[in-house]
Amino acid sequence: MTGRGWITGTARAAGGSRDFKLWMPATRDKERASPLLMLLPGCTHNAEDTEEISGMNEVAEANRFLVVYPEQSRLSNLLKCWNWFDPKHQEREAGEPSILAEVVAQVRATCKVDPERVYVAGVSAGGAMASILGATYPDIFAAIGIVAGTEFKAATNASEGIAAMAKGGPDPVRQGQLAFEAMRRGLARKNRRRMPVIVFHGTADTRVNPTNADQAIAQWSKTNACLAAEHTESGFALTEKVIAGQVPGGYGFRRHTYAEADGRKLLEKWTVEGLGHAWPGPPIASKFGDPKGPKASAEIWRFFCETALNSAASVTTPDSSHRQSSETTK
Repeated sequence: MTGRGWITGTARAAGGSRDFKLWMPATRDKERASPLLMLLPGCTHNAEDTEEISGMNEVAEANRFLVVYPEQSRLSNLLKCWNWFDPKHQEREAGEPSILAEVVAQVRATCKVDPERVYVAGVSAGGAMASILGATYPDIFAAIGIVAGTEFKAATNASEGIAAMAKGGPDPVRQGQLAFEAMRRGLARKNRRRMPVIVFHGTADTRVNPTNADQAIAQWSKTNACLAAEHTESGFALTEKVIAGQVPGGYGFRRHTYAEADGRKLLEKWTVEGLGHAWPGPPIASKFGDPKGPKASAEIWRFFCETALNSAASVTTPDSSHRQSSETTK
């Protein structure tokens, strides 16, 4: 894999196999290890659909990172949804998590990838699976992005999955503890102090209730508190700041940032007023991508760079033109 543009592949693991497409930016430095972002599609979508919905390849070109898009199979789910609600696909070295971990391993085996800067993000069912991957493979993924998704293990069967989409999942504090327990095997391989998470959700989302964004933040706050306690760190607490903003000609939003006592940012939540079940801020309008929202792809990459624990990363944000105001602290 030394060319540019789209590269195709297939990953095989204990849970089966899946095709994937890897975007190789023309701007990458071939002599240096590149960051890698895994972007998980929502239901019915393939790699090209997800790239169009998100506009992530444009951000990758500006910032010299690789993007890999795994594709779900209709043989595994008729709607091509990741099976985030099925216990067979919620564990390490089993089901879809094992396959997605193998996708990363295969890219790393054939490309120069910075192992400290491998990230996962997803939309809808892909966002729910991103949360599962962050818990089951913390030795692989350094941070998580969730767009219109859910907390960790928001459901354990299909009916619970429908209920979680409609009104939210179980108690996020309990799920946060469960996510920490799921991390133990990965943490034994690679010690990780924190798991940064950024969440986007529209207030007009009728497919996945916006309360799921609040639950995802609460769950990962608890999980990070457990990580702090594991490192015998006392007094873990997060300070919330809220910044109201407006996309020129588009939606208003509220950006919530959650930082530790030393000022280090750990979590971030964007609530987009009037946005439906869609990725906010892509260059092109589509059924599941709304340019009137803040540029989620650029902001996700900015957040990953800001929270990188082992890299002095910088970020270039293409055409980032959000207006922000009204900062409050909680």
